Amino acid sequence: MRPALRAHLQSALTLSVAALVLLVGWAGVAEFPWWAALGVEPQLWWHVIPLILMAAALLLRIRRPVLALLLGGLIVLVDLSIGVNVGILLCLSDLVYSLGIRGGRRAVSITGGVLGLITIGIGAGSFLAGVEWRAAVSLSLGGMAVLLMPLWWSWEVRRGYPLWQEADARGQLEAERHANVLRAQARKRHEAVEEERRSMARELHDVVSSQVSAIALSSGAVLNAPAESARDREALRTIRITSVEALEQLREMVQLLRGETVDPASGTALEAATWDQVIARARQHGLQVAIDGQPPDGLSPAVRHVLLRILQEALTNALKHGDGSASIGVRTRRRRLLLQVSSGLRQEEGDVVAVGSGTGLTAMRERAEMLGGTLRAGPSRGDEKTWLLRAELPLKEQNDE
Repeated sequence: MRPALRAHLQSALTLSVAALVLLVGWAGVAEFPWWAALGVEPQLWWHVIPLILMAAALLLRIRRPVLALLLGGLIVLVDLSIGVNVGILLCLSDLVYSLGIRGGRRAVSITGGVLGLITIGIGAGSFLAGVEWRAAVSLSLGGMAVLLMPLWWSWEVRRGYPLWQEADARGQLEAERHANVLRAQARKRHEAVEEERRSMARELHDVVSSQVSAIALSSGAVLNAPAESARDREALRTIRITSVEALEQLREMVQLLRGETVDPASGTALEAATWDQVIARARQHGLQVAIDGQPPDGLSPAVRHVLLRILQEALTNALKHGDGSASIGVRTRRRRLLLQVSSGLRQEEGDVVAVGSGTGLTAMRERAEMLGGTLRAGPSRGDEKTWLLRAELPLKEQNDE
């Protein structure tokens, strides 16, 4: 027999018994006052409708045992509004047993407490409603048999001491748990791969984006201006230096991705840039930079790395889309570091096209959020001609605090 069919064999047998109870007429029909108020007389075959709904709930008992039990309880209440049907109570016991076998430890504990209160409530409510105490005790015992005994049996099976013969119950349970573990591991691997892809995309963007953008802007400016030997040679020299740096950094990035060792003595390691070097490079490419404040000493390597990446991308965007100037402000507030970069937006770009992939802001925001910070960028309030980037980073990594 196929495992999928065998897993539902118990439910099929329980439903068969419940259907047999209806066929032989053992289900009852009670004269409740609400039927008289509606002017209808309940029929025995009405029990078939809750039984069909119960079959749907039993299909959920393996993957969603808690939901299946909740639905089963509601279906039993609907069936009891017609009359007593022992068959559908057996189905409810099957759902309780399934939750005890497959549910988490916390879910089983909570379910046991709730079912215990329900069992006590059945007896106490019956006694308060005027039922003879013997009948109230019988109702409590019936509730215990339907609700608590299956949960106890399932708990014994999970402990490895079954009270009745279920030779393959543990094997089936272990197979289901193994399948759940495999699914969870596959999901974690997929999430890890996606995170690694995003990290690689950020690194590749940061490594070459500013250099390539500077090359495009420098060459575009020269091509759109009258020829001038000294200026053109200086532009070509800047382009060559920038392109060599971009190629060297790209080579080191490829080596890191391939697991090769990068020589730190080469002088162009990816983490070698400093605050002053990032600003100096921007000025070398023609950006006028005003500075108000400096980052404090003692920043952790991760925070300093993200700060420099954000500054580099902000100055590159100011060079591509701005009016040629940028203002940098740095403040420390309590345990946070505030970085603000503003630049005027270029009104007419002429024939010089500012190239870009549009991923820089996304990468900066992701880097800030990874440290527990925030980043916002957009036109300044009250001045649509000014672009404002504001980053807030923790002075220390969260796991260091």
